[in-house]
Amino acid sequence: MNSKIAIGIAGLALVVSLYNMSQVSALKKEAEEAVFIKPATTPSKVNLKASNTPANNIPQSNTQAPKGPTTSIKFNEEVHHFGNVDVNTDNPYSFVFTNTGKEPLLITNAKGSCGCTVPSWPKDPIMPGQTGKIDVVYRPSKGQAGKPQEKTVTITANTEPARTVVRIKANVNPIAE
Repeated sequence: MNSKIAIGIAGLALVVSLYNMSQVSALKKEAEEAVFIKPATTPSKVNLKASNTPANNIPQSNTQAPKGPTTSIKFNEEVHHFGNVDVNTDNPYSFVFTNTGKEPLLITNAKGSCGCTVPSWPKDPIMPGQTGKIDVVYRPSKGQAGKPQEKTVTITANTEPARTVVRIKANVNPIAE
């Protein structure tokens, strides 16, 4: 009878051990799936609306292209040179564009390369053949004085490619002492 009990205990220990191993394996798999990070989707062009916002109060915008059909965008000018500008001055410019595609243009974001370049864009769809504008205000800082500057605005929209970049340039005057 002792041998039957010993075999039963050994069998029970084996079953408990196998059960524990399966639980550990399941927990490990669950942990690995919880840590898995999906690859980010590629952001697209931006929805640009005309409303100036202070640099320290820029609303967070979607940087992904809207889902659905794509269209195309054509800017009248992709680079604008302000010439000579002074530190701490507002230098506005409007990049005019046309929806050259066959679908409504949906701009989801416009982002300046630094806080000194603040864009605003139309939030409503721009229909095929219609024009719109992305307003940019460039306000150079003291650190930019005496140096030529080039800043970018990246527009994300339902275009192919999803991102379009326009540029502003300026020669920032040295600060008189």
